[in-house]
Amino acid sequence: MTNSLFIGKNLIELDSVDSTNNFARQMLSNSRPIEGTVIVAREQFAGRGQMGSSWDTEGGKNITLSVILYPDQLDADKQFFLNMAIALAVKDFCEFVLHDEVRIKWPNDIYYHDKKLGGILIENTINGSKIASTIVGIGINVNQDEFDPALPNPASLIQIRKPVEAATYDLPLLINELCAYLEKYYLQLRQQHFNFLDKGFTVALYRYQQTHEFKRGETIFKGEINGVAKDGKLIIHSNGKELRFGFKEVEYII
Repeated sequence: MTNSLFIGKNLIELDSVDSTNNFARQMLSNSRPIEGTVIVAREQFAGRGQMGSSWDTEGGKNITLSVILYPDQLDADKQFFLNMAIALAVKDFCEFVLHDEVRIKWPNDIYYHDKKLGGILIENTINGSKIASTIVGIGINVNQDEFDPALPNPASLIQIRKPVEAATYDLPLLINELCAYLEKYYLQLRQQHFNFLDKGFTVALYRYQQTHEFKRGETIFKGEINGVAKDGKLIIHSNGKELRFGFKEVEYII
C-alpha cells in the first residue's frame, strides 16, 4: 500500500522489459490507464535517457519505473514546470534516503556532489495548446555497487549511505516513498503553483551561482548558472552577458 492517494495505487510489476516508458506508451496507445499508474521493471535492457541517450542499470538492484499522468490543464508552453515538479520530487526523495543534500543537474539529472544518482525522462503528448498525457521515466541507482568504468561519474544510494540494519535497501519500500514525493509535487503543479516550483528548482540547481567551466561545441568558457527560463533553457552569465542554452547545447565540465 502506497502513502500516496493515486500515484502508485495501480502498480504494474514487470520482470524484464526494454523500457518502462515504451511499455507505458504502448498502454496509452491501446487504452487510457488510470492516472498515477506506475510501471516498475526489475530489469530494463534498453533504458533511455534524454535526447536518445541510454540508461544502463543492473537488474534487480535499482529503481526503474514510469508513471502515467494526465496534466491536461497545463499549457504546452509551460511543460518545463512539469520537469521541475518531477525533478524536485526525486531530489527530495533522495535527500530523505541519504539525509544529505542532493542537487538537480539541469535539466533532469540527480546529483550527489559531482556524482550522478539518477535521471528523468519525460515524454509529453500535446493536444492543441494543452498536454494530453505524460510518461515520466525515472531511474535511480540504489543497491548497485559496481558500474561500467566507461560511465563518467555514477553513484548509488548504497555507496553513499548504507541502510540501517540491512544489507541493501528495500526497493518496494523506496518506490512507495518515491510515489508519495511525486504526488506531492504533481499536486503543486496541478494547482499551478508555478512560482513555488520555479524557486525550488532554481535554488536546487547543481552549481547554482557558482563559477565553473562549461563547453559549447569546442569552446570552453567560464560562467555562472543563474536560473532557468520559462521555456526550460539554462541561463548562464558569462563575461557580462546572459547566455541561454537548450538541451544538449552546453556541457558541464566536471
